Amino acid sequence: MSYRHGLTAVVAFALLGVVSAPAAHAETTTPSFAVQSTAGSHARLGFNAYERGDYAKAISFTNKATAKGIKKSRRSIAYANLCASYGQQSELDAALEACNTALELAPKNWRALNNRGVVYFLSGNKEAAKADFTTAAGEPKAVVAQANADLMAETKLAIAE
Repeated sequence: MSYRHGLTAVVAFALLGVVSAPAAHAETTTPSFAVQSTAGSHARLGFNAYERGDYAKAISFTNKATAKGIKKSRRSIAYANLCASYGQQSELDAALEACNTALELAPKNWRALNNRGVVYFLSGNKEAAKADFTTAAGEPKAVVAQANADLMAETKLAIAE
């Protein structure tokens, strides 16, 4: 394959989402947050703001989403996203509160478990982070949580630091 055709293929795959840069580079030693889009205008706007890296707007929109009378499952998603947004802003106490609220609403919400694990990691509680990542990674679609659990195991961050 020529260089030109190879470059064209990479660009095509990138446009299709087949090749993408993960939130945390593979060599990074910091776990990644996981967010999810959901129905509801404020929740969706919060998700979109998070994806753009505008965490202050994500917090604002997602707080509005949690205040409305939405279904329990969607509120849990909103709180898990709120946890990630607060975590990205280094507001770890607010992040932990949001994650715990998400888990009260839906104890098997793997994104909330994963995000709480990231908050624990950033707070220095590596053992709690490892436990949350391991539990979250047990869900079939929890790719981010599995990567975080693997990161903890490979780098031995849970015990070494």
